[in-house]
Amino acid sequence: MADRQPQMQPFPAHILEMVRQQRWQTIRSGMGRQGYYIPPRNGRGPQRPLPQPRTTTTDGLYDELPIVEPDDFGHIGPKPGYVVDFEFACKNGQFTTVQAIVSSQTRTPAFLHSGLVLALSAGNVEIADYLLAAGAALDRDTPERALSAPADLQIALFELLTKKGWTPNTPGYYGQVLLPRVVTNIPLLRWFLDHGANPNLGRQRYNQDRYGGPETDSGAALTAAAARADFEAVRILLDAGAKIDNGAPLHYVAGACPNGENPYYERVTPTKEFDTSKIPVMELLVERGADVNHAEVTRYRVPRYAIVHAVMAGAVERVRWLLEHGANPELKGGWGCAVTYARSLGSEEMRQVIEDGLAARRWISVSERESADSAPTGSS
Repeated sequence: MADRQPQMQPFPAHILEMVRQQRWQTIRSGMGRQGYYIPPRNGRGPQRPLPQPRTTTTDGLYDELPIVEPDDFGHIGPKPGYVVDFEFACKNGQFTTVQAIVSSQTRTPAFLHSGLVLALSAGNVEIADYLLAAGAALDRDTPERALSAPADLQIALFELLTKKGWTPNTPGYYGQVLLPRVVTNIPLLRWFLDHGANPNLGRQRYNQDRYGGPETDSGAALTAAAARADFEAVRILLDAGAKIDNGAPLHYVAGACPNGENPYYERVTPTKEFDTSKIPVMELLVERGADVNHAEVTRYRVPRYAIVHAVMAGAVERVRWLLEHGANPELKGGWGCAVTYARSLGSEEMRQVIEDGLAARRWISVSERESADSAPTGSS
């Protein structure tokens, strides 16, 4: 006869209730001012409350929007029919519907803002203009919605925003400006610069102040254009005063890869046509003062030198061009130097180009070479 397993007897209800109450008292004693539980440290009682971050009563989704009514925070459960109709009309350009809903009763700035961001994203200029005139509120993220609109409508949308006091240098959160994001649209890039955009502004490097201004020595815009190897965008930014030394634009065009390829995960083998198409931008940058041996300054592990970027990208022609213009393949970055990388992971053609560059040693000036040749080699 098999042994019978003893059955677990349930705790009496009054015991369970006492345990619950004791546990709740323990949790309450461990709550900080933030209202959430801070676990005990080493079983010796609750920790001190964590430092309070700087917040506002509507931090995050509702930053800088005036909240007038409870519904400005959104709706619990299904949205009312008029809200659904309003959002649909803003997205789909139904101006008369938008006008009827807005004029039917007083609408809050936050409600109008919810329609404005939809109209901006869809490129509905007339509706966006109407909502702004009706009192739609702007926050720091609102202008970037216009970048989701069709490209040929974006200038008209930004023109509307300037009427509300926005400028191309107005920062978003953490000092983010929009210029680095418009380098793919040449007419819009020209419009931004014509309306005072500073090509040397960019997002804060360490995101230290949510409501602070941008960095004034940023290379974000020029780097974004160089990474795409867009000759016209790079030239326009340089003519507008973008400073090469604020970043490392040469590095990013030297290391440009075909879409979807990443040298950190696999060997990249671009076509010769793709490879050579980047060289005109490199030539432009060097003509304007870029140093082929410039070391990128960053706290991250990066290749650091343009020639290492190019070797990792499998860009044989760009490596050849850099060597011919004095790049030193022995300079070491976060992923070693161009010589060791090519010897271990490069193609046969890449290794040969590097070896030829080492033999030519064009990064050594004639005077240095002569002094090196005349220096004593040791006592006999």
